[in-house]
Amino acid sequence: MLCLPYEIERKVFRLAAHVHPASDVRSCLLVAQRVQNWTEGLIYHTIVLTSETRACRFIDSLHSRPALASKNVKSLCLCGTVQLATAAEVMHLCSGVCSLALWILPEGHNHTVPDFLLEELNGLPLSRLSIQLSTVFRRTARPFLPSIPIFNIITHLELLEGWVLWGSSIGIPCLTQLTHISLRVFTKQTAPALLQMILSDCVILEVLVLRVTEEVGTVEKWLLEYEGLDDPRIVVTTKSPHDTWDHVASDGMSLWQYGDYVAKCQSATHICTID
Repeated sequence: MLCLPYEIERKVFRLAAHVHPASDVRSCLLVAQRVQNWTEGLIYHTIVLTSETRACRFIDSLHSRPALASKNVKSLCLCGTVQLATAAEVMHLCSGVCSLALWILPEGHNHTVPDFLLEELNGLPLSRLSIQLSTVFRRTARPFLPSIPIFNIITHLELLEGWVLWGSSIGIPCLTQLTHISLRVFTKQTAPALLQMILSDCVILEVLVLRVTEEVGTVEKWLLEYEGLDDPRIVVTTKSPHDTWDHVASDGMSLWQYGDYVAKCQSATHICTID
Protein backbone atom coordinates (compact mmCIF):
# COMPACT_ATOMS: atom_id res chain seq x y z
CA MET A 1 0.00 0.00 0.00
CA LEU A 2 1.39 3.38 -1.03
CA CYS A 3 2.01 5.77 1.87
CA LEU A 4 2.47 9.44 0.97
CA PRO A 5 4.12 12.01 3.23
CA TYR A 6 1.56 14.02 5.20
CA GLU A 7 2.43 17.26 3.39
CA ILE A 8 1.71 15.72 -0.01
CA GLU A 9 -1.51 14.18 1.33
CA ARG A 10 -2.52 17.57 2.64
CA LYS A 11 -1.93 19.24 -0.71
CA VAL A 12 -3.89 16.55 -2.57
CA PHE A 13 -6.94 16.75 -0.31
CA ARG A 14 -6.95 20.56 -0.16
CA LEU A 15 -6.72 20.70 -3.96
CA ALA A 16 -9.65 18.28 -4.19
CA ALA A 17 -11.64 20.48 -1.82
CA HIS A 18 -11.03 23.50 -4.05
CA VAL A 19 -12.00 21.92 -7.37
CA HIS A 20 -14.90 19.65 -6.38
CA PRO A 21 -18.40 20.66 -5.20
CA ALA A 22 -18.87 20.88 -1.44
CA SER A 23 -21.29 17.94 -1.57
CA ASP A 24 -18.45 15.74 -2.87
CA VAL A 25 -15.82 17.12 -0.54
CA ARG A 26 -17.86 16.20 2.54
CA SER A 27 -16.84 12.60 1.97
CA CYS A 28 -13.25 13.66 2.66
CA LEU A 29 -14.25 14.45 6.24
CA LEU A 30 -14.78 10.73 6.83
CA VAL A 31 -11.35 9.61 5.64
CA ALA A 32 -9.38 10.50 8.76
CA GLN A 33 -9.23 13.15 11.46
CA ARG A 34 -6.20 14.81 9.84
CA VAL A 35 -8.05 15.06 6.52
CA GLN A 36 -11.01 16.65 8.28
CA ASN A 37 -8.67 19.20 9.83
CA TRP A 38 -7.21 20.02 6.40
CA THR A 39 -10.46 20.33 4.45
CA GLU A 40 -13.37 21.23 6.74
CA GLY A 41 -12.65 24.94 6.70
CA LEU A 42 -12.55 25.01 2.89
CA ILE A 43 -16.09 23.64 2.71
CA TYR A 44 -17.33 26.72 4.57
CA HIS A 45 -15.59 29.25 2.33
CA THR A 46 -18.77 29.95 0.32
CA ILE A 47 -22.18 29.58 1.96
CA VAL A 48 -25.52 29.97 0.14
CA LEU A 49 -28.65 29.92 2.31
CA THR A 50 -31.89 29.99 0.31
CA SER A 51 -34.49 29.34 3.00
CA GLU A 52 -35.27 30.06 6.64
CA THR A 53 -35.00 26.36 7.41
CA ARG A 54 -31.52 26.01 5.92
CA ALA A 55 -30.35 29.18 7.64
CA CYS A 56 -31.55 27.97 11.04
CA ARG A 57 -29.87 24.59 10.53
CA PHE A 58 -26.64 26.37 9.59
CA ILE A 59 -26.77 28.42 12.79
CA ASP A 60 -27.55 25.39 14.94
CA SER A 61 -24.71 23.37 13.42
CA LEU A 62 -22.14 26.02 14.31
CA HIS A 63 -23.28 27.24 17.70
CA SER A 64 -20.82 24.93 19.44
CA ARG A 65 -18.00 25.90 17.03
CA PRO A 66 -18.52 29.58 16.15
CA ALA A 67 -14.85 30.03 15.20
CA LEU A 68 -15.35 27.68 12.25
CA ALA A 69 -17.74 30.20 10.70
CA SER A 70 -15.99 33.42 11.71
CA LYS A 71 -12.64 32.19 10.43
CA ASN A 72 -13.61 30.32 7.25
CA VAL A 73 -16.79 31.82 5.73
CA LYS A 74 -15.63 34.47 3.26
CA SER A 75 -18.53 34.54 0.78
CA LEU A 76 -22.15 34.51 1.97
CA CYS A 77 -25.44 34.61 0.06
CA LEU A 78 -28.70 35.12 1.97
CA CYS A 79 -31.85 34.92 -0.13
CA GLY A 80 -35.24 33.29 -0.58
CA THR A 81 -37.27 32.96 2.61
CA VAL A 82 -34.50 33.79 5.08
CA GLN A 83 -35.95 36.21 7.66
CA LEU A 84 -34.19 39.43 8.65
CA ALA A 85 -33.57 38.36 12.25
CA THR A 86 -32.07 35.08 11.06
CA ALA A 87 -29.98 36.88 8.43
CA ALA A 88 -28.57 39.16 11.14
CA GLU A 89 -27.70 36.13 13.29
CA VAL A 90 -25.93 34.46 10.37
CA MET A 91 -23.95 37.63 9.64
CA HIS A 92 -22.97 37.86 13.31
CA LEU A 93 -21.77 34.27 13.19
CA CYS A 94 -19.88 34.80 9.90
CA SER A 95 -18.05 37.91 11.07
CA GLY A 96 -15.16 37.48 8.62
CA VAL A 97 -17.25 37.64 5.44
CA CYS A 98 -15.70 39.68 2.61
CA SER A 99 -18.37 39.11 -0.06
CA LEU A 100 -22.09 39.28 0.77
CA ALA A 101 -25.23 38.87 -1.30
CA LEU A 102 -28.24 40.12 0.67
CA TRP A 103 -31.28 39.32 -1.45
CA ILE A 104 -34.12 39.30 1.05
CA LEU A 105 -37.52 40.80 0.36
CA PRO A 106 -39.15 42.93 3.11
CA GLU A 107 -41.38 41.05 5.52
CA GLY A 108 -45.04 42.01 5.86
CA HIS A 109 -46.00 45.67 6.18
CA ASN A 110 -43.19 46.74 8.48
CA HIS A 111 -41.88 50.05 7.11
CA THR A 112 -38.74 50.24 9.23
CA VAL A 113 -35.39 48.50 8.94
CA PRO A 114 -34.39 46.72 12.18
CA ASP A 115 -31.39 48.35 13.83
CA PHE A 116 -29.86 44.92 14.51
CA LEU A 117 -29.71 44.18 10.77
CA LEU A 118 -27.87 47.41 9.94
CA GLU A 119 -25.57 46.92 12.93
CA GLU A 120 -24.49 43.49 11.71
CA LEU A 121 -24.22 44.64 8.09
CA ASN A 122 -22.07 47.66 8.95
CA GLY A 123 -19.86 45.53 11.20
CA LEU A 124 -18.72 43.16 8.46
CA PRO A 125 -15.29 43.62 6.78
CA LEU A 126 -16.93 43.62 3.34
CA SER A 127 -15.26 44.50 0.08
CA ARG A 128 -18.10 43.17 -2.12
CA LEU A 129 -21.82 43.68 -1.64
CA SER A 130 -24.73 42.56 -3.82
CA ILE A 131 -27.98 43.81 -2.38
CA GLN A 132 -31.71 44.25 -2.83
CA LEU A 133 -32.08 47.84 -1.64
CA SER A 134 -35.60 47.27 -0.34
CA THR A 135 -33.97 45.16 2.39
CA VAL A 136 -32.25 48.18 3.95
CA PHE A 137 -34.37 51.06 2.65
CA ARG A 138 -38.06 50.69 3.54
CA ARG A 139 -40.55 52.98 1.82
CA THR A 140 -37.94 55.74 1.68
CA ALA A 141 -38.85 58.63 -0.62
CA ARG A 142 -35.43 58.35 -2.24
CA PRO A 143 -32.69 56.17 -0.78
CA PHE A 144 -29.25 57.73 -0.33
CA LEU A 145 -26.57 55.05 -0.23
CA PRO A 146 -23.85 57.03 1.62
CA SER A 147 -26.22 57.29 4.62
CA ILE A 148 -25.38 53.65 5.46
CA PRO A 149 -21.68 53.29 6.43
CA ILE A 150 -20.97 49.98 4.66
CA PHE A 151 -21.66 51.56 1.25
CA ASN A 152 -18.74 53.94 1.86
CA ILE A 153 -16.29 51.08 2.46
CA ILE A 154 -16.91 48.41 -0.18
CA THR A 155 -15.11 48.40 -3.54
CA HIS A 156 -17.61 46.19 -5.45
CA LEU A 157 -21.30 47.12 -5.45
CA GLU A 158 -24.14 45.30 -7.18
CA LEU A 159 -27.73 46.57 -7.00
CA LEU A 160 -30.55 44.26 -8.05
CA GLU A 161 -33.28 46.83 -8.72
CA GLY A 162 -33.44 48.59 -12.07
CA TRP A 163 -35.24 51.68 -10.73
CA VAL A 164 -32.01 53.03 -9.21
CA LEU A 165 -31.19 54.45 -12.67
CA TRP A 166 -34.64 55.77 -13.55
CA GLY A 167 -34.78 59.16 -11.87
CA SER A 168 -32.62 61.23 -9.53
CA SER A 169 -29.36 59.93 -8.11
CA ILE A 170 -29.35 57.69 -5.05
CA GLY A 171 -25.75 58.65 -4.29
CA ILE A 172 -23.76 56.11 -6.30
CA PRO A 173 -21.48 58.86 -7.74
CA CYS A 174 -20.64 59.86 -4.15
CA LEU A 175 -19.11 56.43 -3.51
CA THR A 176 -15.79 57.37 -5.05
CA GLN A 177 -13.99 54.36 -3.52
CA LEU A 178 -15.86 51.96 -5.82
CA THR A 179 -13.81 50.10 -8.42
CA HIS A 180 -16.60 47.79 -9.67
CA ILE A 181 -20.32 48.49 -10.08
CA SER A 182 -23.07 46.24 -11.43
CA LEU A 183 -26.47 47.73 -12.32
CA ARG A 184 -29.59 46.69 -14.19
CA VAL A 185 -30.40 48.71 -17.30
CA PHE A 186 -33.53 49.19 -19.41
CA THR A 187 -33.04 51.37 -22.50
CA LYS A 188 -36.57 52.79 -22.27
CA GLN A 189 -36.32 53.75 -18.59
CA THR A 190 -32.67 54.19 -17.62
CA ALA A 191 -31.48 57.81 -17.41
CA PRO A 192 -28.22 58.11 -19.40
CA ALA A 193 -27.20 61.11 -17.30
CA LEU A 194 -26.92 58.89 -14.22
CA LEU A 195 -24.53 56.55 -16.01
CA GLN A 196 -22.52 59.57 -17.17
CA MET A 197 -22.30 60.84 -13.56
CA ILE A 198 -21.08 57.47 -12.30
CA LEU A 199 -18.36 57.22 -14.96
CA SER A 200 -17.27 60.80 -14.30
CA ASP A 201 -17.37 60.94 -10.49
CA CYS A 202 -16.23 57.44 -9.53
CA VAL A 203 -12.64 58.29 -10.37
CA ILE A 204 -11.07 54.88 -9.72
CA LEU A 205 -13.86 52.88 -11.34
CA GLU A 206 -12.49 49.98 -13.38
CA VAL A 207 -15.65 48.16 -14.49
CA LEU A 208 -19.31 49.14 -14.86
CA VAL A 209 -21.35 46.02 -15.56
CA LEU A 210 -24.75 46.71 -17.12
CA ARG A 211 -27.07 43.72 -16.77
CA VAL A 212 -29.76 43.57 -19.44
CA THR A 213 -32.66 41.45 -20.59
CA GLU A 214 -32.62 43.05 -24.05
CA GLU A 215 -30.26 42.09 -26.85
CA VAL A 216 -26.71 43.09 -25.94
CA GLY A 217 -26.19 44.67 -29.37
CA THR A 218 -29.32 46.80 -28.95
CA VAL A 219 -28.12 48.17 -25.62
CA GLU A 220 -24.60 48.82 -26.92
CA LYS A 221 -26.06 50.77 -29.85
CA TRP A 222 -28.22 52.77 -27.43
CA LEU A 223 -25.17 53.69 -25.34
CA LEU A 224 -23.40 55.10 -28.41
CA GLU A 225 -26.16 57.71 -28.73
CA TYR A 226 -24.93 59.50 -25.60
CA GLU A 227 -21.66 61.32 -24.96
CA GLY A 228 -19.21 59.43 -22.78
CA LEU A 229 -21.09 56.13 -22.83
CA ASP A 230 -18.75 54.51 -25.35
CA ASP A 231 -16.45 53.98 -22.36
CA PRO A 232 -14.43 50.70 -22.50
CA ARG A 233 -15.11 50.21 -18.80
CA ILE A 234 -18.77 49.48 -19.61
CA VAL A 235 -19.56 45.79 -19.95
CA VAL A 236 -23.04 44.88 -21.20
CA THR A 237 -24.17 41.36 -20.37
CA THR A 238 -27.21 39.13 -19.99
CA LYS A 239 -25.50 37.36 -17.09
CA SER A 240 -27.38 37.28 -13.81
CA PRO A 241 -26.13 38.09 -10.29
CA HIS A 242 -26.95 34.48 -9.47
CA ASP A 243 -24.16 33.38 -11.82
CA THR A 244 -21.63 34.49 -9.22
CA TRP A 245 -23.06 31.94 -6.82
CA ASP A 246 -23.69 29.19 -9.34
CA HIS A 247 -20.43 27.95 -10.82
CA VAL A 248 -22.27 25.65 -13.21
CA ALA A 249 -24.25 28.48 -14.81
CA SER A 250 -21.26 30.84 -14.87
CA ASP A 251 -18.75 28.32 -16.25
CA GLY A 252 -16.62 28.89 -13.16
CA MET A 253 -16.38 32.67 -13.76
CA SER A 254 -18.13 35.14 -11.46
CA LEU A 255 -19.83 38.23 -12.81
CA TRP A 256 -16.96 40.37 -11.53
CA GLN A 257 -14.33 38.14 -13.17
CA TYR A 258 -16.27 38.25 -16.41
CA GLY A 259 -16.49 42.04 -16.20
CA ASP A 260 -12.76 42.38 -15.56
CA TYR A 261 -11.94 40.13 -18.51
CA VAL A 262 -14.22 41.92 -20.98
CA ALA A 263 -13.23 45.42 -19.82
CA LYS A 264 -9.56 44.55 -20.18
CA CYS A 265 -10.13 43.32 -23.74
CA GLN A 266 -12.18 46.39 -24.61
CA SER A 267 -9.57 48.75 -23.16
CA ALA A 268 -6.84 47.12 -25.24
CA THR A 269 -8.97 47.45 -28.38
CA HIS A 270 -9.85 51.05 -27.50
CA ILE A 271 -6.17 51.98 -27.14
CA CYS A 272 -5.32 50.36 -30.46
CA THR A 273 -8.14 52.29 -32.15
CA ILE A 274 -6.91 55.60 -30.72
CA ASP A 275 -3.35 54.90 -31.84
